[in-house]
Amino acid sequence: MSSPITQPFSPRNPACPSSLSSMRAKWCSRRSRRSERFERTKISRCSVGPSHFRHALSSSSFGQGKRRNKIVGSAFRRKSRSPISRQFLREPAVSFVKAALNISAGALFVVLPGLALADQTYQIAVADPARKARRVPVEMRPFPEEILRACKIGYGRPMAVVAPVSGRLALDVADGRSVKAGDVIARYDTDALKRRAEEIRLDLDYVRARLDYRTGAYQENTRAIQSLDEAEKVATRDYLAAQFAEMKRLYGQGRLALGRYQEAQRKLHEADAALERERRETALARQESGLEVIRLTHDVRKRENALAEAEAKLENAVVRAPAAGRLVDVETTTAADGKLTVDEGDRLALLVDPGQLGARLQFNDAEMRLVRNADVTVAPQVDGKPRAAEISAFRALETPAERARGALSTEVEVAFRDPAGPALLNQTATCRFTKPSVREEPAVPVSAVVIKDDQTFVRKDEGEEPELIRVELGDISDDYIRVLSGLNPGDFVLD
Repeated sequence: MSSPITQPFSPRNPACPSSLSSMRAKWCSRRSRRSERFERTKISRCSVGPSHFRHALSSSSFGQGKRRNKIVGSAFRRKSRSPISRQFLREPAVSFVKAALNISAGALFVVLPGLALADQTYQIAVADPARKARRVPVEMRPFPEEILRACKIGYGRPMAVVAPVSGRLALDVADGRSVKAGDVIARYDTDALKRRAEEIRLDLDYVRARLDYRTGAYQENTRAIQSLDEAEKVATRDYLAAQFAEMKRLYGQGRLALGRYQEAQRKLHEADAALERERRETALARQESGLEVIRLTHDVRKRENALAEAEAKLENAVVRAPAAGRLVDVETTTAADGKLTVDEGDRLALLVDPGQLGARLQFNDAEMRLVRNADVTVAPQVDGKPRAAEISAFRALETPAERARGALSTEVEVAFRDPAGPALLNQTATCRFTKPSVREEPAVPVSAVVIKDDQTFVRKDEGEEPELIRVELGDISDDYIRVLSGLNPGDFVLD
């Protein structure tokens, strides 16, 4: 296989001055004929995706007859234009010998999908198609699955300092100040807390008075009245019962008319009903009185707890640092007295560890299947050295447009430690998410790939005439490209 070309050239526009020697004219003639068979294939930038790479290929026919479609790849390298190549473009006569050597190697450039960052460019040098092909098997090779994303470094694992209660407070710290655990961060205006405590105390006194009344004089007098009413009903019923018994005796002797006997019987029944109703009403009233006592007792306990909480807030009307660290993003106010009006749970500042850094990235549902259990590294562009990181938090993000199409994005926070600390803040970095387990996949050498009409093929060797097979390719690792479909392990191709 020939050496790859390191200086781009344009075979369609050969610079062949008429005053050159016969040797140079012969070389120009060969170069013109070669330009009929070969065409430069330009590469486009590659954007990294979760498990595949988007790439653009621009190619046309390569040669004619049996030489058609016999362009094969050989090496994979970053594209760079050296000063020598720029000199060749500016001064054709000086670089004549270098161009002749390059063209005699018969190399072109072809693009295949591979690992690339969004702003990097790569080339694959294609060997001379006239060389003898070799028979190679489809091998099982490891291909790590990974996602690369550009990110901006910030603080990792920030802890929010929030307002414990609603009210007005004054912050005693400035942005960037280092604090220890328990240091005072803010102090509340206690006037509002004092008024609230006094209101609770007055309400508590009123409820207690009602409870005392219900369990004392009210209950005693009510039960006495109920007892008197019941005793009166019992006496009336007993009198009517005795009268009815006497009339029944007289009626049996024939000394009393039937009408008077029936009237006495009716009055006795009414007295029995009145006594039963009185007893049931008394029982119901006592049950309701008991429930009212329970409700008032509950109200007293609620107000006692509220009063204890208000008094505790008065005693500790300060906000303290929950841990040691540095305060950032401290809230500010434009009020004349320098105080903030906050609700319970409002954020006052972020408490961070200066040596704990991190980044935030967004992924779609398909990417999250790899990201959730991935090994994470963060490589700042300032030095390119990867730092081991870990995922510290997930946060679902949903917009109306995503909800309409059933999509959902997830914000992922990663954290890592670095002695440089604040020196790396706001620096651009590359976050790499790699699947821990590497799976072996069918693969062929990059140089065995044939490109035709923006599609990828290989020459499959089945013992007789090689057959051009269309294949779907994946990413590249160690000059081998993953075969997604079209070939099986154990097949042979021509390289």
